[in-house]
Amino acid sequence: MATMQYSDEQLFEIGKANYERLALHCQTLEVSGFWEQAKKVMQQSSTEVLDLYVQSVLMELAVQCGNVLGSQLEFASTVPISNPLGIADDTEITPELMKDINKVYKLPPVLIQLCSLYDKQNGDDMTEYFLDALLNILICMAYLNSGKDQRVNEFIQAYYSKVSYYVLERTPAEHSRFLARKLHGEKIQCDVEKKVPPVFEWYEPEEDMPQEQHLEEVSDRDGEMFSEEEAPKEAYQEEEPEEDFEEEDEFLQEEEEEDPEDTEDGTEQYGTGGTAAAALSGGGKQEAVVEKTLEEQEAEISAQAKAQFLLVKKRIQDRELAEQKAHEAQIQKLVDELNGLVGLGNVKHEIQSLINLIKIRKLRQQMKLPEMDMSYHMVFTGSPGTGKTTVARLVAKIYKELGILSVGNLVETDRSGLVAGYVGQTAIKVHEIVEQAIGGILFIDEAYSLANPDIQNDFGTEAVDTLVKLMEDHRDNLVIIVAGYTEEMQDFLKSNTGLISRFNKFIDFPDYTKTELVEIMDVMAGNAGLMIEEEAKTEVLHMMEQKEPEEWENFGNARGIRNLFEKFIMNQANRLVMVSNPSMEELTTIKKEDVYV
Repeated sequence: MATMQYSDEQLFEIGKANYERLALHCQTLEVSGFWEQAKKVMQQSSTEVLDLYVQSVLMELAVQCGNVLGSQLEFASTVPISNPLGIADDTEITPELMKDINKVYKLPPVLIQLCSLYDKQNGDDMTEYFLDALLNILICMAYLNSGKDQRVNEFIQAYYSKVSYYVLERTPAEHSRFLARKLHGEKIQCDVEKKVPPVFEWYEPEEDMPQEQHLEEVSDRDGEMFSEEEAPKEAYQEEEPEEDFEEEDEFLQEEEEEDPEDTEDGTEQYGTGGTAAAALSGGGKQEAVVEKTLEEQEAEISAQAKAQFLLVKKRIQDRELAEQKAHEAQIQKLVDELNGLVGLGNVKHEIQSLINLIKIRKLRQQMKLPEMDMSYHMVFTGSPGTGKTTVARLVAKIYKELGILSVGNLVETDRSGLVAGYVGQTAIKVHEIVEQAIGGILFIDEAYSLANPDIQNDFGTEAVDTLVKLMEDHRDNLVIIVAGYTEEMQDFLKSNTGLISRFNKFIDFPDYTKTELVEIMDVMAGNAGLMIEEEAKTEVLHMMEQKEPEEWENFGNARGIRNLFEKFIMNQANRLVMVSNPSMEELTTIKKEDVYV
């Protein structure tokens, strides 16, 4: 199974995105006429059949792999457009339900069969992308029930063995490679091997034979979702501009003509888009009536296909809008938390500017505008205790909401966590710590200690070299923040040319003022359920003003004020232990007499 860690929310999003790919493949079958015969038999649209089939396969997977979790039931009920099996979070797996599930699961997969037929007639590879998206959905379901990898692998292998027959022109070795990528890849993604598109040659049809028209699949084969302008278009038409789906009413109303095919008994059979005049002989009135009937049927099919497409499109738009609002609300919450920190005015401004830059960059991407490469790695300079780690943790969460990182976690380390004492061991340690940070931010405190030119054969250089390579390998899902004193960090970046090009964003964290340190202590007290009397605050400020300059060098900013606060809490405890039955107010108040060291 994939090695990347996903939250349940991410798995639901990935599952829905892949389901929408399946639904769009179904629309290709509908508008190209491949679903017409199946619809007459099943009396359902292709997406209705898709809902039931996917839901049945998901439930079969959940049941075969052990106890069915509520999250899996929710996944099976919400990922499809509708809920044909009536699955709910508390659904009991009854024999009757399993009978319905098994009935659908064991039936021939009509949608996959039609995808294969479409590929055969159009020289396409829709079936490969259909199965890729379907397996991604199954893997998302599996991740909701951790610890079942072996049974999941066995189920997916058995299922793929059953349906892979319909994939055209894929060798056994290619099947094995594809399944290995799906089951053991680093992340859930499209694993179809890119192929060189075939070259089609035009031929001149006979005069009495109308040219058959085909439709290309509307899905993007790189796994990207559709823009609002993209829609089905006629295949093999050279140098024809694409048209918006909304402007294709006339296209959807046109007759599709197919050649009559000889059946075994010598009669002629016509395709789903055939013309009545080519199939019937007799009076013109009779031909007109039949032709009108076929036109009405085609118009109905086109209208249904368009309605289904718009339904999927609306679902995509609604989901994207809801996700965007949720991300914006979470970003604002994190920014408010950042702004709630004491001091750090310049830091807050720099982080907000960075957020604004990323938002505008994404808008440019959506509008297909050119953009420069951007590095998200940063250098935090300043003394210890100035809030660098706290801000880095917030930046990790903000980057996740902005889509820069997939997880948004923060992994802290320093020289001891990266450098080993033996040759060859340092690279291993760096690899291990970077693996923990993928999807988030790796925060390296006192990073300048990795580069020490005065020591020969220092393994810190090996750590830096390895780090630079891994930064490039994971540049799309890893951000590194290095921190330390300003001058030392400048020397550190000069020690390796790869560092200079990757760290071009500097944020300076100034020392806190004495008044800000008192405010920080007040925040600490509030978080601990305590209150500091005004007289006590004044005494704390007076205590710090009495410190000599050399004492401030080792005070440690917020770290120093935390040590003082903990000392005052101990002083309060020593005072209250002498009081019989202290009140709630006494237990939650730091008084002036508690402020001493």
